[in-house]
Amino acid sequence: MFSFPTFSELEAKRDKVNADFQRNVKPVLAERLQQFGFHLIDPDYTGIMKLTEGATGNHYLLSFHPYSIIVMFQHIKTDKQVKICEISNFALSAHTIMEIIINSIDCWLQYGVVYDYVKAQDMEHVKEEK
Repeated sequence: MFSFPTFSELEAKRDKVNADFQRNVKPVLAERLQQFGFHLIDPDYTGIMKLTEGATGNHYLLSFHPYSIIVMFQHIKTDKQVKICEISNFALSAHTIMEIIINSIDCWLQYGVVYDYVKAQDMEHVKEEK
């Protein structure tokens, strides 16, 4: 007798959380991101959004991926990109995801430091639930 889940059980759990995110959370999140200041790069594709700093013209590029949301800072003069946020815990609410994204952008904007977005996703809590 074993007391650990099988890989297929873990996949099924992930896929259920992901489906719920895609159906219920992502539309709300996309709307809130636009209210925050992001806009769609291509109106026909909701997977990539951009926010531009007024003073510098630098960009924050947000992209939705099948299992994560990534925010990159792009320096307009050097074209250098830095990942400032990656959210992979799709069990979080739209409000919590927005909070992590906003804190990540604010931390980079104010201090040039990458916010601890992994800790903000409360991944230790997820480990304890298993």
